[in-house]
Amino acid sequence: MKIRQQLIIILIIGLASIKFYYLYRANLQNGYSIASAYNGADAGHYLTIAKNIAHFNVYSDTNSNVPSEGATWRPPFWPFILSILFHFSSNPLSLILLKSIVESSLILWILFQLKKQMNLKLIWFAPFFLLLIEPSYLKYATTFLSESLTAILILLLAYFFVNLDNSKRYHIAIPILSSFVILCHPVSVFFVVSLFVIYLCYNLKTNFSVVIVHGLLFSVLVLAWPLRNYSTFQMGFYVTASQGATFSKGWNEKVSTDFTNVEGDAADETLNLKYLKSPVQNPNSLTTLDWSNLYSQGTKNYIASISLQEKLKIVFIKLQSNFNPFPEKSKPVFIDKLSVLFRIFYLFTFFQLIFRLIKKPKMDFNSRKDKVYLVILSVLIGQIIMSIYVYTGLRFNSIYSLTMLFSFIFLNIDFFMEKVLKLKRKNTI
Repeated sequence: MKIRQQLIIILIIGLASIKFYYLYRANLQNGYSIASAYNGADAGHYLTIAKNIAHFNVYSDTNSNVPSEGATWRPPFWPFILSILFHFSSNPLSLILLKSIVESSLILWILFQLKKQMNLKLIWFAPFFLLLIEPSYLKYATTFLSESLTAILILLLAYFFVNLDNSKRYHIAIPILSSFVILCHPVSVFFVVSLFVIYLCYNLKTNFSVVIVHGLLFSVLVLAWPLRNYSTFQMGFYVTASQGATFSKGWNEKVSTDFTNVEGDAADETLNLKYLKSPVQNPNSLTTLDWSNLYSQGTKNYIASISLQEKLKIVFIKLQSNFNPFPEKSKPVFIDKLSVLFRIFYLFTFFQLIFRLIKKPKMDFNSRKDKVYLVILSVLIGQIIMSIYVYTGLRFNSIYSLTMLFSFIFLNIDFFMEKVLKLKRKNTI
């Protein structure tokens, strides 16, 4: 075996061991016991739905073969993937290990494909292996939440997009992955739509038939789930039953004083119910979708009741919170502290995009760097619109962590190579 291959193996094992160290620590604290795994929180709900799919082939959280509205609180892609893992084992520790193996394998596949195409020596390509231990990704990779898988799907989407060029302007993986990303974590919808529209516009003049076919494929895949929900429950056309609650959490009278980038999803969604024209009747008889519709209506009424100045104040607070790399509430855990450094890198990458657009607004699709800038632009658009519409913050922005780290390294690797080589030449003189 060549020394270069040995170094790659040692590097991968070393970085992978960090991830499994966190899994080991969580297991020591009984994080993967059945009681902890199915504790009623978000991660436990994903497990419950996946288990129901595996046992009854039905999307439900009631341990039965009857579809439930409550299960549609969660987007479908991750529960379906997790249900496949249940066919290997139902033990939470085994499931999290399988999840880690699948995710790490996908990241490594992307990295080795990228190394082959970039034709970089290992010493210069090595920084890309940091994707295996990116802190925001790593934090959710040790849980049963959907953020870590979404981060990998977005990275895959970015990889295929960046590798487009004028000789092959399209790839069937792009519409498929775009739909999967939305169905894995709907908070990504504005990012996905932005990047997908850029992709379609790139092909509009030369591959009109591809634009039609890929646009239809994307639409069919994304809309299949809302259609299923509509036909099953006859309660509206929706991706998740949580959309009313998230809307209410992002727009209420306490956003101006209490909102933080750490606890945006912990806000009280019931605050806007008092803005309903009629009091809630028989609350115990209302279903999940009934409540979702009430939250949405109450929030619309609240927004209509406040001044333009107050609306702009709320928008500014949420945008500022979204792009603040520092936690607005103390998070003393080491991995959270390390995440701050990486988020500063990502903020720097946004500034790089702005300077690039000022310098030369037109993008060249034969330039990989320019396509990376287009990915960053889509992330920026996605975060801005979503943070205004509902909220994002540190947790939901973690779905872009791998792609932003990839982009930061890709855009700056030449600069660091130049500086290192210049220093090396200087020392040899």
